[in-house]
Amino acid sequence: MTNKTVLIWGAGRIGRGFMADLFNAAGYHLILVDQSAELVAQLRQAGQFTVVRAANAQERHDQIISGFTALTTTQIDEIAAAVVAADALLVAVYPQDFPQVARQLVPGLTRRQAKRPEIPLDVILCTNLAHAAVEFDTQLHGVLPPALQEYVAGKLGLVESLVIRMVAEPPAALKRREPLLVWTNGYAELPVDRHAFKGEIPPLPGLRLVDDMRAEEVRKLYTYNMCHAVLAYHGARRHHRLAVECLHDPPVRAEAEGALAEVSRALQLEYGFGVEEMARWNENVLRQTDNPTLGDTVARHGADPRRKLRRSDRLVGPALLIRRHGSSPVYLSRAIAAAFVFDNPGDPGAAYVQEQVAALGVAAAVYELCELNETEGDLVELIVEAYRQLAA
Repeated sequence: MTNKTVLIWGAGRIGRGFMADLFNAAGYHLILVDQSAELVAQLRQAGQFTVVRAANAQERHDQIISGFTALTTTQIDEIAAAVVAADALLVAVYPQDFPQVARQLVPGLTRRQAKRPEIPLDVILCTNLAHAAVEFDTQLHGVLPPALQEYVAGKLGLVESLVIRMVAEPPAALKRREPLLVWTNGYAELPVDRHAFKGEIPPLPGLRLVDDMRAEEVRKLYTYNMCHAVLAYHGARRHHRLAVECLHDPPVRAEAEGALAEVSRALQLEYGFGVEEMARWNENVLRQTDNPTLGDTVARHGADPRRKLRRSDRLVGPALLIRRHGSSPVYLSRAIAAAFVFDNPGDPGAAYVQEQVAALGVAAAVYELCELNETEGDLVELIVEAYRQLAA
């Protein structure tokens, strides 16, 4: 155990359901900061919350977390004092909230520079965004006064992480009884960029130190996120509602496994991952997805195909990587085609894709939405042919 303090900026699902759980287990005192006055009031009144770790339907562990401090983002003086005292700072918010967090951090950094100028502070960024450190650094330097520039450059570490733990909506009956309960799959590891720390690395059993964060980010996006999208788009065509139903449907599962196998070979060639390592990784992707307690839906995993069809995202990105290493992305092409067929009237991104196909024709829509160029026409042909077979 330890007498250290961690400041967790963002007390939502990831902040409470993963970061608080991880640091609480290591004995840290938790200071939770959130912009929602209602949430902070709930936390203060309850004095505790439960993190459910449900690896599957048979394996469940409930961890009660208490003894924390909860602050709203309007409590500027209290937050500044917490920044001074913190041994680590976690930012568990959506990327669009980075500018606000950066502005609100300035008073605390100013006070920390005056009171603890020689003690580094590492900020672990817990958000699903590639190059999160670059984005947060841009936002922070946009609001830093000149007097803080040198201090921040020398003493503030911006550490990227990969949030792989899955957090789901709790069963309705449990949520009514305990509104603060967080339901997770209990994934224990938090991969972090080893080289970004300026101070002592927190002594957490779940922290996995990574040498090449870019490779880890790409692997996660091109396996976990890709697999979920493949299941959703093929599963939707067979009228499945839940991700686990897709995984238990042999033809849909075969598409997901085939896409994982395709991209695994390309990831090995691109980043040097080992064959056995990738096999274990892919087994873990499928095992964690096969968790009925999470209630993950086809609608959620397939949501906004307009975004998910972009060149650098989870479908076209791995297809291009496979192509670059001399193979044909057969399974990925079918998954991309299935995304173009995906029709959810309540999803604006899906509606936009359908509108573009109707207005431009499928080939032009593929070029446009997947951000492909004429030199990649062979991939477009694969996708269009797969689309025609699916739409027939």
